[in-house]
Amino acid sequence: MPRSRRSVPALIDVARKAGVGAGTVSRVINGGHNVSAKTLAVVRAAIQELGYVPSHAARTLKGARTKTIGLIVPSVANPFFSSAADAIQKVASAHGCLVLLAASENDPSKEKELVTTFIQRRIDGLIFVPSDAAHVDILENAGFPAVCFDQPINGGSIATVLADNYGGARIATEHLVAHGYRRILCIGEDPKLFTSQERFRAHRDVISAAGLPYLFEPNVRDFASAEAAVIAHLNCPKPIDAVFSTKNSTTLYVYYILRKLGCRIPDSVALIGYDDFQLADALEPAISVIRQPVQEIATRAAKMLFQQMGRVNRHQDSVIVNVQLITRASCGALGTC
Repeated sequence: MPRSRRSVPALIDVARKAGVGAGTVSRVINGGHNVSAKTLAVVRAAIQELGYVPSHAARTLKGARTKTIGLIVPSVANPFFSSAADAIQKVASAHGCLVLLAASENDPSKEKELVTTFIQRRIDGLIFVPSDAAHVDILENAGFPAVCFDQPINGGSIATVLADNYGGARIATEHLVAHGYRRILCIGEDPKLFTSQERFRAHRDVISAAGLPYLFEPNVRDFASAEAAVIAHLNCPKPIDAVFSTKNSTTLYVYYILRKLGCRIPDSVALIGYDDFQLADALEPAISVIRQPVQEIATRAAKMLFQQMGRVNRHQDSVIVNVQLITRASCGALGTC
């Protein structure tokens, strides 16, 4: 004979155990208003004895919060976004909320599907990195507040937390120029992204102001395309003497390509990358980077969302967070600025 399963206790079971009505149990669960101290104690004892846990799903049908927020990032494999998710989870946990994490792969159609799914799940709020083609109307019928980070959304009416992408790229390029490099290749990927556009723009402005040749490779997406670009700029009549990479994965490509080709870093070619990453300071030579305070960015986005969730009139604030140049051996100017 199969073993009988223990059923999950329901609200009506608590009511029977305590000898009260279901409405009284509901009032106890929701704060105990208009319930006598004696009845309150009896009901709470019954809840504890039965191991009753209120159903969030049932409460949601009555308009209560689900105690969940959504988080959409382009990729959970990227260290920047995994670190951001960790910081957001900590803030959500402090507010008694769960985080539902999903990856959009920077695909606008997938992004829209995810937002629709979150609407159906009745989340209380959303934090997301919008795709390059996302528009504010994606959230027009959401029914919950949203905060963007890393990238703004087209339409500009949603609270956003951004790093100073332009300022970071400007500092990196100025650093190379100030230390005598004259043929600086800017290499990166996906020029449609806001972050890429800002970093490319800053590099171009500094190079133009210095009267130097503008060397630019914006469509590097993998090791092979990075290798082709670097080799082309090394084998020309006037080869490059420095590289500014606008993404951490591209920085690693360039580093390994230069080592593979026998180019000494920084003696032959200097290197600065955008975004710090694990082991960047353990490589030989260690890689100079623009460091984004990802934990601060994500934490501020999460705190902003919970502020929005508690407001009747939601203010659409935007914040720009400063970044930092970390000089290591690869730029040829260790410890200087």
